[in-house]
Parts: sequence; C-alpha cells; structure tokens
Amino acid sequence: MHDTQFSKLAEQTIASIADIIEKQDQDCLIDIDLQGDILNLTTVHGVYVLNKHSAAKEIWLSSPISGPYHFAYKSGLWQSRASISLFEILSNELQLDFRANFSI
Repeated sequence: MHDTQFSKLAEQTIASIADIIEKQDQDCLIDIDLQGDILNLTTVHGVYVLNKHSAAKEIWLSSPISGPYHFAYKSGLWQSRASISLFEILSNELQLDFRANFSI
C-alpha cells in the first residue's frame, strides 16, 4: 500500500469511528475529540487514543482497559499482530456496534 493510500484509509477509518460513536452513544457517555488524525475518547474507564502511524502503516490504539495495540490493514480489516480486529476491541470495550456499521 502506498503512503497516500494508507493515509487516506487510516484517516477515513478514524473519522468513521468517531461518527459511529456519535450516532450510537445516545446517552453521551463518551466524549469525542478528533483533532486531525488523532481521536481521543474519554469514557468512565479512562481515555482511549487512536492515531495513525505513517512510518509503520498502522493505526495505534491505547486502551485504558486492555492496553496498547497496533493494527495493520490486512484482508480488508485493521488487525493486530494477534489477528484481533480493531472493531472487535472497540465493540467489546465501548459496548457499541462497530462491526455492522463500519463503512468508508
């Protein structure tokens, strides 16, 4: 994947995550702060940080529940080295449905 393709895909993914949370978080329990390609999500459990890492061509997630992850785009999914999907982690920890609603 070329650098420009990666940047576009990562930025679209991060923006889509913010949009999904905004639509599904009816009780406004998650504070969303999207600044460029860095997304901070403040929850009762702490702050999640998602950002793109261009040199590694990965999206990085820091979770207050499960810790840090690095996700590479493989076979149409953002997957960790242990083959865990970014959206699986976010769905489980934030109790929102990213898998069925994600589109870029």
